[in-house]
Amino acid sequence: MKKIIAFTGTILFFAIGILAQSQATTGNIEGRVLDQNGAVVPNVSVSATNQETGFGKTVMTDSDGNYLFVLLPPGKYKVTAKAASGFQPADYTNVPVSVGGKTSLDISLSVSGSVTTVDVEADRELVETTRSSVSSTVNEKAIATLPVNGRNFLDFATLTPGVTRDPTRGGDLAVGGQKGTFNSLQVDGADNNNTFFGQSFGRTGTRPPYQFSIETVKEFQINQNGFSAEFGRAAGAVINVVTKSGTNKLSGGAFLFFRDESLNSNTPILTARNAKRPKSQIKQFGGRIGGPFVKDRAFFFFAYDGQRANVPQIIDSPGLAAALIATPTLNTSLLPKLNTYDIGRQQDVYLFKTDIILNQKNQLSVRFNQQNFTGENNENSGPLSAEEHSGNSRATTTTLAGTLTSSLSNTIFNEFRMQYGRDKEPGEANSAQPEARIQTGQGFLNIGRNNFSPRETTIKRFQIIDNITFLVGQHNIKTGVDFNFDKIFNFFPGLFTGQYTFNSYALFASNTPASYAQNFAGSGTTGATTEPNNNEYAFFVQDDWRARPNLTLNLGLRFDYQEIAKPQIQNSNAALLAAGYDTSFQPKDKNNFAPRFGISYAFNPKTVIRGGYGIF
Repeated sequence: MKKIIAFTGTILFFAIGILAQSQATTGNIEGRVLDQNGAVVPNVSVSATNQETGFGKTVMTDSDGNYLFVLLPPGKYKVTAKAASGFQPADYTNVPVSVGGKTSLDISLSVSGSVTTVDVEADRELVETTRSSVSSTVNEKAIATLPVNGRNFLDFATLTPGVTRDPTRGGDLAVGGQKGTFNSLQVDGADNNNTFFGQSFGRTGTRPPYQFSIETVKEFQINQNGFSAEFGRAAGAVINVVTKSGTNKLSGGAFLFFRDESLNSNTPILTARNAKRPKSQIKQFGGRIGGPFVKDRAFFFFAYDGQRANVPQIIDSPGLAAALIATPTLNTSLLPKLNTYDIGRQQDVYLFKTDIILNQKNQLSVRFNQQNFTGENNENSGPLSAEEHSGNSRATTTTLAGTLTSSLSNTIFNEFRMQYGRDKEPGEANSAQPEARIQTGQGFLNIGRNNFSPRETTIKRFQIIDNITFLVGQHNIKTGVDFNFDKIFNFFPGLFTGQYTFNSYALFASNTPASYAQNFAGSGTTGATTEPNNNEYAFFVQDDWRARPNLTLNLGLRFDYQEIAKPQIQNSNAALLAAGYDTSFQPKDKNNFAPRFGISYAFNPKTVIRGGYGIF
């Protein structure tokens, strides 16, 4: 730990001397102030004001006419250059700021006449000329207006280049051909990953449909590669999500979606059996409301999202009809287990968020999100899985996160974040009988208790992040630390009630298994209960250096150290030990240095070439 603290001090010290291209929850506005002939205008006061909340900042242009606003919450801004000696003021409205974005805006001042007013949104499409990373942003308009089946906001990510659903693991996103488990999902700048399963908290899309309602998501950014040293723990993509906040305008809405079996035709299987179409319904409902506690000072936002679903699971076991005729005893021993059953979903998601402008130098944001999910018969399903082979899946996910953004001076800014999270995911079993697998010729028909339930994995997380930004000439320097502590409880009994395998229906009827397997706790072990706790320490420094008005260099270095719980048991097998296989080995990798380099060159305001290198 002493070495970690020493390294932290070293990297913070050199950050000031050596000189962030992307941000987790905010964005930048940057550019130059020019006269009508294109010459720079120094020492001009420029202000940026959020048009929905009244939050604003003011800076002065430097000797080269440059100005820079950092750590701006996403939204539309009014940028005003005040009157200078010999020049009239200029207003630019609807200047967009997106999460992790860098909005380039050159301001033109006129010598005489009226105030210059430009609607940026209507005037032109902005191009980020100083960003070198490859990223895509899905904005609030797209989230609100594009249709999506199931209302999982991450489905919108598949509309961006290089992003598809992972074909090998349901619910995950594959970005640039990488597995979904390589991604990192951050919500309001806090880690939202389930470190045990390698997916998001709540395991979105695997069993629960979503952890955050689409009603609560303002926008999100997918960083595919070349991203800032501020972001790590990802060999794939970093997905930054920003939730909605209240504004000066009291607003809200409600929704109801309903799907019924009457809109679907009967299935071919049930038609062949001359059976009626079973009941199948999906309901999604909820609403949102947001507004001011105090105008221009304090705001609130609340949303609720509920889902109720019942979808029938039809058993279709190949060759069963012929087997029932050939072996009549199956009609009493097997057939009653193969009824159609419901797969249900009951989910309630709540979010409350408050944003408070404490003063012009300090802004506080606190967000609470709760997910309560019960998935009836979600543990195992499919046409070859009987109801007794399933069980109820549950997920109770709680996150409480806060951010304090402070302006320490005109050139020094600090972001402090803290998060507490708990992701509890137990699974239940419908049967106490041993599992039995019957070979049908086209896969195994499964009855009895499935081999992994009951189970439970619970993660309790505490995370602290602190980033500090320095504006030094043409350098935007950002450095910080990220400490993430996960206390994990895992109960996974795996085959503890046994598994029989039968090679045919007839052999099942005659009680003649081909094999039997059962697991037992090893002597001196904790059995099915383990505590694979995980502590992660990260340090980074990043410099965005605008070497020329059309040339930006992004330079960064990151270091990660992962402290994994030491296994309690050593396998004493002499042959294994002689071969160097020690099951009590605790990895201690201290070489995770990740350099970053990026370059962005703008030929003109509409044409940019980007490139980069990094270890992730």
